[in-house]
Amino acid sequence: MRMKFPLAGALVLLAAGALGAAQDPPAQDAPAPPEPVFVRLTIYPTASLSRYDYNNDLDLYEVRVYAEIRRVSQEGPAAADARVSAFGEKLEYREDHFEKRVLFDKDKLPAEIDVEIALPGRPVIKERHPLPAWLVLTDPKPSVVETGRDLAVGWRFSRFPSPVDLRAYDFRTGKEFLRKDHVEGTEVLIPAASLPAATIVRIYAVQSWFYKRYLGGDRYARGSEINVIPWSQVFVRTK
Repeated sequence: MRMKFPLAGALVLLAAGALGAAQDPPAQDAPAPPEPVFVRLTIYPTASLSRYDYNNDLDLYEVRVYAEIRRVSQEGPAAADARVSAFGEKLEYREDHFEKRVLFDKDKLPAEIDVEIALPGRPVIKERHPLPAWLVLTDPKPSVVETGRDLAVGWRFSRFPSPVDLRAYDFRTGKEFLRKDHVEGTEVLIPAASLPAATIVRIYAVQSWFYKRYLGGDRYARGSEINVIPWSQVFVRTK
């Protein structure tokens, strides 16, 4: 009879241990990190000078922002449910990307861009990047110009000068008559013999070497990047 008590006590201890083990919370796995996203930002600081024939078409300074957002990788599906903003303004979704033209006063041009990308179920991505420079055509002015003489095309950078690619064409026919790449300095001449008469001419300059930076970190898919490409255009009428 005396042996029953130790055995009973052992059974009580085992039962208590089993009960305690059953009450312990199960071990939980650490939450999986959010899947990476592919981001390609393309930024165009744009200076469009007034048209020669419209008093209400004033000089237009804007940053054109395009954002491609894809899940997991560059080949992944477009994240149409993302919310993307630049300079505090919401970008609009177009087919497979987001875009927005943000206007600025020509005396208050931004030196950097801030972008926010929000996707459901993950922290907001915030980026701030410099705008290396604004490129602005200075000549010719929006006007009616005479043919029979060389036409000077000039430009300036707000900072960090760079070579430019120049193009000029007859806006009515689409025929190009000026194409120069990696032009150094700040001026070229269009020979009088090349300048078409009695038409509208569009001239534009694009910075040859654009700013590129790859976006790193676990939140970005491989190849994510930001590109900044300053450019400027002007329209003139020839006699």
